[in-house]
Amino acid sequence: MKIALLQCNSVTGDVAGNTKHILEVARQAAAAGAELCVTPELALCGVAPGHYLCAEDFAGGCRRALDQLAAALAQGPALLVGAPVPSVYASGLLSNAAVLVHKGGWQVVSRKVYQNLGQNQGQAPGAAPSQDEDARYFDRGISCGIVTLGGWRLGVVLCEDALNEESAFWKTRYASGHNPLMELVQRGVDAIVHMAASPFCVGAQEAGEHMLSHVAARHHVHLFSVNLAGGNDSRIYNGQSLAFDPTGQLLARGKAFAEDVLVVDTAANQNGKAPEPLCASEEEACWRALVLGTGDFVRKCGLSRAIVAISGGMDSALVCSVAVEALGAENVTGVLLPSPHSSAGSVKDAAALAANLGIATVAIPIGPLMDAFAAALKPGLDLFPELPGDVTFENVQARIRGTLITSLANRAQALVLNTGNKSEGAMGYCTLYGDSVGALAVIGDLTKTQVYAVGRWYNAHRGKEIIPEDIFTKAPSAELRPGQKDSDSLLPYEELDPILEDLLLPSAPGSAQLTPQRMEVRRKLFAAEFKRRQEPLALHLSRVPFGAAWQTPVAGRYRLPETK
Repeated sequence: MKIALLQCNSVTGDVAGNTKHILEVARQAAAAGAELCVTPELALCGVAPGHYLCAEDFAGGCRRALDQLAAALAQGPALLVGAPVPSVYASGLLSNAAVLVHKGGWQVVSRKVYQNLGQNQGQAPGAAPSQDEDARYFDRGISCGIVTLGGWRLGVVLCEDALNEESAFWKTRYASGHNPLMELVQRGVDAIVHMAASPFCVGAQEAGEHMLSHVAARHHVHLFSVNLAGGNDSRIYNGQSLAFDPTGQLLARGKAFAEDVLVVDTAANQNGKAPEPLCASEEEACWRALVLGTGDFVRKCGLSRAIVAISGGMDSALVCSVAVEALGAENVTGVLLPSPHSSAGSVKDAAALAANLGIATVAIPIGPLMDAFAAALKPGLDLFPELPGDVTFENVQARIRGTLITSLANRAQALVLNTGNKSEGAMGYCTLYGDSVGALAVIGDLTKTQVYAVGRWYNAHRGKEIIPEDIFTKAPSAELRPGQKDSDSLLPYEELDPILEDLLLPSAPGSAQLTPQRMEVRRKLFAAEFKRRQEPLALHLSRVPFGAAWQTPVAGRYRLPETK
């Protein structure tokens, strides 16, 4: 049998557009001889539809789309498509299902048993965090089904339902002991079809491949796993669909961070070409994820252009480079906003970056606006004594810049791309309604040291200096006062980032050494939660991005222990 894995980039909510695209790629697969096509989980309506599922006639629209697919594919090929369908319970909810479209009709084959559980609830090691919270919208299924086609018995499972083996990988995953995959194997299957929507996470692809290879080898079956490829708000889906033979040997791997139609011939035990390679480095994977996530976010919001404030620093340099790769230089405008505290070197570096990227720029010196704000604020500020460490006018500079770039975005019908990194966000080293503005925090889940590493990779990948060398070598600074450096307020990033990464990962209470540096980082981390709640959503790359995977009270009073 020839099975085609349709590695789609669905648009959440666009049932009509997704249906049209599925038909197009299914016909492309049929032309290559495919007898069965398989889409990722929820490909029909798009992943993480959330409250769309509660909208009037959303479920009806999905049902009509299935009817349309059945009519259009009446002569083949057969299609397994991920879609929401009515629950078997009287709850009024839907089920996350695999639907077989075949011979002019359609039927539900499997309903997802285990909903996405979240980072700290038994997740497989190395996996990206599940944040879809789809248990709020979907009823769980009871069991998974089998499709008989071309003499093959194909067990069909959805995402998490394949990741609960009683082995070293998943021994603590599900307390219930209910194993949908094992139940399928006991009923007798020749292959497992795994319809997934697994978000990208640094390091997770290799772990996931190892796990699925183990499943195929343990049960002596072929295994076909199809994954989404595209961006959906914070989440990025990296594709890289997989096929394994009954020994666990990899037969095929789809493209990374791109759509693909992967046709696998089970008779020949191969797909006619070598598997697509894995990314050569963590930096390459992060870069490609950022480009895909940024481009899809802008386009799926119905826009094409972006505004980036470029300061001459590393963060804005990387964000601007990603934007150009994702949207094209003609769709990116760089805004230079120098103040009296901006160094000549930073202004020069920002201009050089823009020239190297080939983007249009506009320069708006903010000195006159700073003076105007100072005069306007004076009567009010005179009511309050100035305390040591007062940053009022540092914050005013950031808020002036935020106002200017958002105003330009209004006129240009563009999105502002935020340039803050994870280290700054963790420590609250940013200004609300100032440098924290934007529609998308492109590098909000990259630490500062990772930002430098990805920037270095990008220059090497391009084979020339796009990001000027001076940007890499000068001391990081917000340049909000004379001689300011980030290290005046924070630990050096090479010390801060390892502590931060450790603090963000779940660990046993009391397992870490309580050093003064660690306690200070944790104090700032907790204290800055009120800022993070008001910042733009960030593209997720790590196991614990800020947001649903990181839950900390805003109004609380946790007393840190004294350190010796």
